[in-house]
Order: sequence, then structure tokens, then C-alpha cells
Amino acid sequence: MDKRYSECLGWFYRRYPDKIKEYIQSVSPKQLSCKKWLTNELMKVPKDFENIHLYGGWFGYPLIDFLHENYEIKNLLNIDFDRTATRTCNRFSEFYFTHNYVKSLYADVSEVSGDFKNIDLVINTSSEHMPDLPELIKNKLYRKSCVFVLQSNNLFDIDDHINCVNSKEELIEKSGLNKILYSGTQNMETYNRFMVIGLF
Repeated sequence: MDKRYSECLGWFYRRYPDKIKEYIQSVSPKQLSCKKWLTNELMKVPKDFENIHLYGGWFGYPLIDFLHENYEIKNLLNIDFDRTATRTCNRFSEFYFTHNYVKSLYADVSEVSGDFKNIDLVINTSSEHMPDLPELIKNKLYRKSCVFVLQSNNLFDIDDHINCVNSKEELIEKSGLNKILYSGTQNMETYNRFMVIGLF
């Protein structure tokens, strides 16, 4: 295990002891597997991703670290509606990983608006917690070549899972993406995780 994650765990426990289960969950084997799956499939897309948005990126790590291994990132913005998550992401990126291109924004993704034509990659591994992608980006302007990566699951019985799907085909349909570069399913024993990579 990378010692930085042990240091992150220590800092998080000292600062947010009542939320330690959330941090442990964020680096669980299933979370690591899904994030590695994402980066492995993304590497098959022949593009260099320099400017990235994470929707609901939670604590940011380990996904940001996995992306850092493969790309020369200039700017990465983690947008999350959990203040603890955004503060933690900022702390980890500044003090433990020294990824000075990382910034976090405490906000509801659907309420963030603007011209984002410099962004070439948008990742949402928390699609089950949010409205469909067309609703999320209706007030945002991305370039046509921007790649979108979505993950969701079929864990319908969890209260804050407001938008689960039954299959990768359903995720594709709800995404509104016109050009699909990849779609797949991972069996996580008690549920399925779905992923789609594509463009509008």
C-alpha cells in the first residue's frame, strides 16, 4: 500500500472520526477495482486528457492518482455537494500528493454553469446519485470532442441512490451520448457496476 494513503487515513481520522467509515469505503477493494477499470478502459481512447471535471468525485483519491499516472493533467476540478469531501480532496492533493492542478468546488453539479470548452474529459462515477447527464450539462458548454465517462449500478435499495440502472444499455440510453467508445459491466458479487465512455 502506498504510504500516502496511510497518512491520508491518519489525517482524516483525526479531523473527521465520525466519518471514518466513508473514507475506508472510498479505498475499499471494490472502489479500487472500479476506478482501475475506468482508467484502464480510458487509456484505450487515443486522446491526451489535460483538463478534467469530476462530477461527485468524493474525496478525489485514488481516482486522481490513477489518472495522474497516465496523463499530463493541467487542471482538474472535483465538483461535489459534500463539504467534507471537497475539503479532504484539497488537503490530499496539496499535502500528500502535491498535485497542484487539483481544485475542488463545493456545489451541486446540476447548478454549476459556464463555458467549459477547455475541458476534454468529464468523469461521473456517482451517476446513481444524480439526474441523467443531459440534465446535468444543460447549463454547461463543452466542446464536441469532450469525452464523458459514466459509472452507475443497480443498487436500488440505497436511499440516496436516486438514479440507478439495470444494465449498461440503460445507462447508454439515459446518458444521451451519441458515439459510444466503450460500454461494460463488472459483477461486484452483490450488485453490478456499469460503465459507458462516449461523446455527444
